Amino acid sequence: MSLAEELLVQARFLATLDPHRPVQANLRRAVSSAYYAVFHLLSAEVADHVASVGPPGLRERTQRALNHNTMYKAAEAFSLPGSRPRSLPADIELHGPVTAELVAIAKGFKRLQEERHAADYDVRQVFDRIRALALVETAEEIFADWNLEKNSSNARVFLSSLMFWQLWNK
Repeated sequence: MSLAEELLVQARFLATLDPHRPVQANLRRAVSSAYYAVFHLLSAEVADHVASVGPPGLRERTQRALNHNTMYKAAEAFSLPGSRPRSLPADIELHGPVTAELVAIAKGFKRLQEERHAADYDVRQVFDRIRALALVETAEEIFADWNLEKNSSNARVFLSSLMFWQLWNK
């Protein structure tokens, strides 16, 4: 089982722990784990995209080089249904419109990152089990959508965007 899959299992476990009175720490860690499950799913895919055949160390360095803010901005651009992402360089060709699955992946990633920030840093927020489970389900849906989308040429553009979004227009 990959780290991304382990984090997804952990997210669901933490969200359902304490059946009668959920503890904020467990709900918040569930939300954070759900985000990091998706982050590691996508960052591993980027690394495979860039360094699938080596040399040793390149895959891990590629995965480590990803920036959460860059990934958020790329996801934001891909989260509008049926349209070409704004700021995608004109010379990068998309094959057809951005699919509903890829839009859902992008929207879900954005939402999970925002919720992870709230869970990790905003002590004024109170999380309940319904919210935490909904976010875990968002992560699970992203995994399922990625399995449908990952071999498309537009998925390759999305993966490259996660790494280079803020550098392409320099």
